[in-house]
Formats: sequence, C-alpha cells, structure tokens
Amino acid sequence: MAAEPASSVFDSPESKSFCLRLQYSVTKNNLPGDHCIETNVPFPSGAGAFRCTAKYWPNWTVSNCIRISVVVTRTHCQIRHKVLAAHIVLPVLWSNTVPSAITAIRSFQNDAVPAAGDVEGGTTLHFMRDSVERFCVGADGHFTALCTVAVSRSWPPPPLPAPRTLGRDISVVAPDLADVSFRVEGETFAAHRLVLAARSPVFKAALYGEMAESKASTVVAIEDMRAPTFRSLLDYMYHGSLPVAEMDDASMKEEFQHLYVAADRYGLDTLKDMCEEVLCARVSVSTVLSNLVFAEERTCTKLKPRCLNFLAVGENFKEVAVTSEYFDMMMESPGLLAEVQNWFKRPRLT
Repeated sequence: MAAEPASSVFDSPESKSFCLRLQYSVTKNNLPGDHCIETNVPFPSGAGAFRCTAKYWPNWTVSNCIRISVVVTRTHCQIRHKVLAAHIVLPVLWSNTVPSAITAIRSFQNDAVPAAGDVEGGTTLHFMRDSVERFCVGADGHFTALCTVAVSRSWPPPPLPAPRTLGRDISVVAPDLADVSFRVEGETFAAHRLVLAARSPVFKAALYGEMAESKASTVVAIEDMRAPTFRSLLDYMYHGSLPVAEMDDASMKEEFQHLYVAADRYGLDTLKDMCEEVLCARVSVSTVLSNLVFAEERTCTKLKPRCLNFLAVGENFKEVAVTSEYFDMMMESPGLLAEVQNWFKRPRLT
C-alpha cells in the first residue's frame, strides 16, 4: 500500500480558507529540526495569479515546538493585488480542560511589500509540541490546521475578520440584540439572524429569503434534531469550535455523526469535513461498523476507506467479526459486508 503523504489539503468553501491535515506521529521522530514539509495549496483567487504554500516543521529548532507557515506569492507581474495570509488555528478534538483552539506561542506576520512591487504575505505560528500531542492529534496520528488567506487590492490590506473572535463578541457582548429563537426538543436557543445567514446559505434562505415564514415570527421550530446537536451547531457558527467534552469512542462517534448530519442539512461544508476528520481519528473496534454504515449512507469519502483499512488488519477483523453488530450487518447489509470481505482479501504491497 502506498505511503500516505505527510500533509494534505482539503478545501473549506465557506470562506477563503483551507484545512491542512498533517501526519504527526510518523514525522515527529524522522525529520531534523530545520526540515519542513511543503504542500502546494490551490489558490483560485486571481485565476492562478498567486501561489500558496503551506509549510510544516514537526521538530522546529526551538525546544519542544512545531512550526506551521502559510506563504503566498504573486506569479503574474501585471496583477496589482496585495496578499495577506492571516490565520492559522489548531482546533482541539476532545477536551474540556483547554480552550477550543491551541494558542500559538509566537506569531510572525510579513506585512512588508518590496519596492519593486513583488507581493509576498504570510503567517508563521509556533505551537508547543506537548499541547498539540495531547489535545489535537487523533488516534490515527494526524491533526488538522485551519488556515485562512485573503487578497486585497489596497495596501495595507484591511484586517481579515476572525470569525471566532467576532462570533464570541456578538454572542457575549450583544445577547440583547438576538432577533430569532429556535425551539429544539423543548429547549430555546437565542441567536442573531445576520450571524446565521452569514455562515449558512440554508439559514440565509430561511431567515431572509422571499418565502421566509420566520420573518413573521421570532421563534422557529427545528424538527428531527437533538438539542445538544443544535447547540454544537450554534457554537461552531459563532466560535468555530467543536464539541470538547471528554467522551469515549462510542459517545464521540454518536456526537459527531449527529453534528455531521446537521452540518450537511445547513450547508456547512467545513464543519462536515471537520466532523469526518474526528470520526476518522476515533475509528475503533467498537465504532468501526456503525461508522462504516454511516459513511456508506452519507457518502463520506474519507471515513469509508478509513473503516475498511481498519478492518483489513487481521487482528481488528477478528475482534469485530465476533460481535453481534457484525452479525446484524450480515443480515441487514449483505452488499456492504461483501465489500468488507473483499477489501480484507485484496493483495497489499509491502
């Protein structure tokens, strides 16, 4: 089987951002401190006029640190945009003992524009390795950095809004300006229409569209959703944070499956990607089959092969194959069971 790349990029279409998935467990002991892993990032703005590169040093020369950089350069001389790469955040996967993102030790932002007009911009952050290992790295040895870049025609560029801070300010400082409430499983959640509309195209249509019945009412009933899931959905839209309570694998799986469905319902593609990353990281003997069925139903392109690869390991398959859940799948999903068995039997490169 071909080795997985140390870093990979998947798009976050809700904003000018991307998610950088980094292979921590393999790289932490194999690379010298001055060696970085570079990943080219597709940058659609300006029709190819810019090049964006993400860089990751798993063993930075500063003691017990990792380093992540995003660097943007201009490739077409006639383009007069200025470039700013402004945010890198490491979300915490599961913990109630730390904030929802690991804080960088030090940040550096390159705001200088050379006199010749060549444009460069970037952000470099350093994180404590111990904190990243404890709170951000999943069971599969990966963690994800959320990165944001922006392009501006003027210099200096206007500050790039930080949704996490802005959302927290709105929810904490201006709760009296909430103009809509949602009723979910008997609980009431106050919110701000503008915030929800800015984050979700579905909420925008529901709250501001021509057919928006909620214009005449400040209370909207949400059906077919758990109250804790809706609370997590609001937390993400306001703060960019994921649920951080300590949970076992089964509880984590259930929580993020529900949140994935809610994100899909409201058009939050970045949240869907993040939920799938967490589900991939917590695949275990007790969760693999239900995650596999979920991935099949929801067409999760990362979670399904992650589950199949887990089952392809002989010891894992032996433990799973004697469970009642496996026999239930034999009866209810024979096609999926056949796919599991074929995946297990396929030849592998060593």
